[in-house]
Amino acid sequence: MNCIFDDYIKFVENFLSNYFRLLLENKYERRLVRPLIDKYISVRYYNDSVILDNKFTVRLNKELNNVAKEIINESKDKTEKVKNIFALFSYILFIEKCNSFTELNSIIKSLFNDKTITLTYSENTREELNSLAREYISKRNEFYKLFESKDFHLEETTYDNNVIVIDLLHDFNVSKLYSEYAIERAYDSEVVVENKVYLMLLLLSSRVLKDSMELKYDNNYVIDFPVSLFDKQKKILKYIKAIDNDYLKTKIHLKIKYQDYKKYKKQINNLINQGFSISLELDETYDMDFSCLLLFTYIFLDKKYRYYDIIMNSRDDVKTTMITLRGE
Repeated sequence: MNCIFDDYIKFVENFLSNYFRLLLENKYERRLVRPLIDKYISVRYYNDSVILDNKFTVRLNKELNNVAKEIINESKDKTEKVKNIFALFSYILFIEKCNSFTELNSIIKSLFNDKTITLTYSENTREELNSLAREYISKRNEFYKLFESKDFHLEETTYDNNVIVIDLLHDFNVSKLYSEYAIERAYDSEVVVENKVYLMLLLLSSRVLKDSMELKYDNNYVIDFPVSLFDKQKKILKYIKAIDNDYLKTKIHLKIKYQDYKKYKKQINNLINQGFSISLELDETYDMDFSCLLLFTYIFLDKKYRYYDIIMNSRDDVKTTMITLRGE
């Protein structure tokens, strides 16, 4: 399966292109539209913005305005076209749920009555826009339903700094013919654990996307990554591909234990070099190697180990977020 986030971004980009092609008609020029679409995607879904403002729509509007000014400076004869493109983005914010609205027809009516837009429309444009927007909204809702599950749900343990450790629990009933011990052994077997993690990666990709859709960009998700995958080259490539997206790499963090890092150091460092976020859980084998801690996004520690206080007192020097484990 391809990366869910990438597939959805392509879906949004296709809608935006069709939106502008429809409303600009023969005035459509890709070189004028595409930079604004790219900036919109970057801010809307990747939270990539240099503007500091707590209100998302203000931040987005300023980012788009800056791009529009750059395009006008390079093509002054296209000023009116660029202003129209910029104005049309304000209605995308409603269709994309950045701004709330009660009825799509009222938004479309406002667009066609907007005096700041100097475009003229053919008779069928309003109907075509209505159809385009409703189809987009319907497919967007269907997309989310693809990753809803009645049999599994994500269990969350929340720490400081919006760090959420995730586990996957099942809700289906297992035949009473099997003992609880047998069920637990099966559920914790290597193959089942690996498959469970793949399902978690898919569900988390959908969760991160949903967070972006709801303008929530602070959550960071951590899952235990089975090191048995490092001995299965084809299988691990499938897992990594599921989250091989620049934004997902900053939001989904793969946690491994120190003893496993020592064993699979080369493979894990390779993932880090590819931009994947790896977190480290220190265990009884930790040998006070401070230099390696800098590689990891989060360091998980247990108070029961003798080095706990030393590490915590040195966290300013390590410059990596330290998280104390619970319930250990």
